[in-house]
Amino acid sequence: MLRSKIKCHSIGNKYEKPHFFILSKGRNAGKPMVEYCANCYVFVADSEEEKWHYYNLCFALWQGRYFIPLLVGSVIEFIRIDELAISIHHANITISQDLETYKEYLDYLKQLNQQRLYLKQQIALIHQVGQALSYKIFKSKKAAH
Repeated sequence: MLRSKIKCHSIGNKYEKPHFFILSKGRNAGKPMVEYCANCYVFVADSEEEKWHYYNLCFALWQGRYFIPLLVGSVIEFIRIDELAISIHHANITISQDLETYKEYLDYLKQLNQQRLYLKQQIALIHQVGQALSYKIFKSKKAAH
């Protein structure tokens, strides 16, 4: 079972084996990450192949908002480590029945995520240009008075 591979992460811990982090709190609980942050679990894999298999599986589950119904807590929602492990395990069994289709869908998800990141960068640049224009307009008005 996966429960032995998923642990609570403590800042400062170093892991020898391939690993990735899974956000444990908030509406993004279940989101896999390469770098750690506060409030996350760590998935310690036996190989790079296993690491990326489960990273991508968690990413697909997170994208599909699969973890949302598992969140508990009234103020700060979180996902319990056991429920996370069971959910990932069941999802792994499901995809193993049609691995080719899963890989195809995963490629689509990766492409969509790359496009989302690109658009996010474009929006940030548009915002910066708008700020620069506003600054230029009001700076020139200030100098005229």
